[in-house]
Amino acid sequence: MPRLLPHLRQISTSLARFGRPRAGQGGSLHERELWLALLLAIPALLPLAAPGYFFHAHDARHSVFFLVEFDQAIRDGVWWPTWAPDQAVGFGYPLWLLYAPLAYFIAELFHLIGLGFTAAVKATWAAAFVVGGVGAYRLARRWWGPAAGLIASLTYTYAPYHLVQIYVRAALAEFVALAWFPWVLLALASLWEEPRPWRAGLASLGLAALLLTHTVSALVFIPLLVAFLLLRFLHTWRAGHPRDAAGKQVSLAPGESVGLSRRAVWSAGSLALGGLLAAIFLLPMVLERRFVSEAQWVHATYDYSLHFVYPGQLFSPFWGFGYSVEGAKDAMSFQLGLLPLVAATAGTIAALAGPLPRRAEALFLAGTSAIAILAMMPITQPAWAALPLVSLIQFPWRLLGLTAVTLALLAGAGIAWLEGQGATSTQVGPYTCLLALAVVAAAFPYTWPELLPVRPADETPRAVVEFEIEYPDMRGMTRWSERLPTDADSPLIAQYLAGEPLRRAAIIAGEGRILSQRSAGASAYAHVLAETPVRLRFYTYYFPGWQATVNGQPWTITADPPNGLIGLDLPAGEHEVRLRFGSTPLRRAAGFISGFAAIVWLGLMVADRAPRPGSHLPSGGPCGRIKAV
Repeated sequence: MPRLLPHLRQISTSLARFGRPRAGQGGSLHERELWLALLLAIPALLPLAAPGYFFHAHDARHSVFFLVEFDQAIRDGVWWPTWAPDQAVGFGYPLWLLYAPLAYFIAELFHLIGLGFTAAVKATWAAAFVVGGVGAYRLARRWWGPAAGLIASLTYTYAPYHLVQIYVRAALAEFVALAWFPWVLLALASLWEEPRPWRAGLASLGLAALLLTHTVSALVFIPLLVAFLLLRFLHTWRAGHPRDAAGKQVSLAPGESVGLSRRAVWSAGSLALGGLLAAIFLLPMVLERRFVSEAQWVHATYDYSLHFVYPGQLFSPFWGFGYSVEGAKDAMSFQLGLLPLVAATAGTIAALAGPLPRRAEALFLAGTSAIAILAMMPITQPAWAALPLVSLIQFPWRLLGLTAVTLALLAGAGIAWLEGQGATSTQVGPYTCLLALAVVAAAFPYTWPELLPVRPADETPRAVVEFEIEYPDMRGMTRWSERLPTDADSPLIAQYLAGEPLRRAAIIAGEGRILSQRSAGASAYAHVLAETPVRLRFYTYYFPGWQATVNGQPWTITADPPNGLIGLDLPAGEHEVRLRFGSTPLRRAAGFISGFAAIVWLGLMVADRAPRPGSHLPSGGPCGRIKAV
């Protein structure tokens, strides 16, 4: 243990210093602008502190009962849950084979320290608010100073789509993924500027967190990362001219002390390592998804062609709690926000005119915003049709998550220009304070969802069944299912509604009886007395990973039609039948890859022991030295 302490200290030091402005970039020991940003973010979090929960939001019930499912697996000894035992009218479903689990690991941590299920979910929402706001602050401050950091943080926190994600959609995993966006971009920007092992480790960790939080958000955001690195590559190449016209090596230009190839290798390596860290989820998700009926999640109301955004909706102040529908009559908001747009426009103008530092980054953000906005409109439908993967995005308006971060950073650039400040400034002026208060005031009406009391049933598996009774089309199927399960197919529904212990096992052929049985998050047990050979059925979907033993010996299981439930044949006699959801060769290989990548990551974090040069500059208080307007 004593040998580990220096390594742990090195990692904590690397994490603590990540994102702080470098020497000459407006560093501060107190980060008063950040504290102001967090203080002004409190109104956005107020509903999370109130009693009740916004259960009428689109996925609000999912955000709670998914955690109930997750917790059952954890308490049944599964450290990396895959199986949700109560989905599909109690047949279970490999939810976290398709649905990235990191947000629920975070919520489960809150639950294990004593919070109820709903309170743990609310704590996760709040944590994501804070993490996202701090990330936007760090990145904008690094590029354009404290005024930019303050405005970028608040603009991101109060971005209309950011508030839609929590109080209208209640999409927990997507919301947490938005919190990683600025951090991943900051990590790659920092790594490019100063390639060092610990920076590469943080960049890979950020990307892995995004991949393990929400696959669709990663699918949306990774092209931005690749484009950003390409921009940095071209900018560095032009500035440094590593080779002359004859192909001979020449010295780098001033400020380009690190070779272009080294920057590119470290950046590409960090992205690769991030993917390997997330392999434990990505490989099974890609290669085993064929075992579920995926078509039901990308057709009908989930068809992307029905959910394009029309230009007027981007500028409309309309706010609603309904759903996205075909055409322009959506009952939810897709606005970009007037104040973010105005401030971002100022940042774009400053970059085009020339006085803004980091012009390349600002122009990149402006270009990315324009492309994302255009891609949400019906005119781009042929491009969507030509790219098969985009059907997984389901809703083109999900690109608003991308514009939330790009416009927030551009808004920071715009206010820095208006204040006449650069990255070395330590003061926040009057325009910044006025815009900060205006952003909060303009978005405040959007932070009040309808709060409903939390019933005891809302935090039990019964909530899953109640939801599927109300929405029968939301019942998942596996490859062995011949039809969507109906209420009549599952004797478990009545047991859920009555609050009885579940009786998953039943003898469907032969003479015998079940003396006792029980089930848990990833297992089931039946003590069977068979007078003749019998066919035993578990009302659980057959799926790769399920394994059975009879009297301690491995036993063959098959899928019973029409629902594809687990069945096995038993000879006459007394038998103890145990069912357990375990791993598969692919999942074990994926876990090994991620484990090896984690060792490499640990090596990166402890390899760089050199002290980081630089000093901190004194900072005036937020809104200090207000100029006369």
